[in-house]
Amino acid sequence: MTTAEDIDRILGDLRNCADPRAGELGEELAGSLVGLYGDGLARIVAALGPQRVAELCRDPLVASLLLVHDLHPVPMEERIRVALDGVDADYLGIDEAGVVRLRVRGIQRGCGSRTALRDIEALVRRAAPEAYGIDCELPPPLLQISVRPRP
Repeated sequence: MTTAEDIDRILGDLRNCADPRAGELGEELAGSLVGLYGDGLARIVAALGPQRVAELCRDPLVASLLLVHDLHPVPMEERIRVALDGVDADYLGIDEAGVVRLRVRGIQRGCGSRTALRDIEALVRRAAPEAYGIDCELPPPLLQISVRPRP
């Protein structure tokens, strides 16, 4: 069981206590601890400097902790662009709801397109887990040209 799962379990147990305030107090405590750790991480990030923090962000756990506290040194847009390097997809931006918009090239609708889309979405999710969603725009379908039947 991960630490996050342990926390969820404990908060669930507190919510199920006879005293209804136990769950509220547990949530308040968790929020305060997150704030405390965020303040501590901010001091560490400031002391280490951008280069060392960027090196530490290669570790997915460290990167996710910095993201939670809005301390990640690389902007989301840049992380997405780097993740899409060499992929047949154009980054179109992030809408006001936090959804990443992509235009996918080289994938036609049909067999295999879902797998390719899932792979592209997984790349973006790993690079920007804080994104609310991912919207992939596919190219228009190819026209089917055939020989006209003889009369």
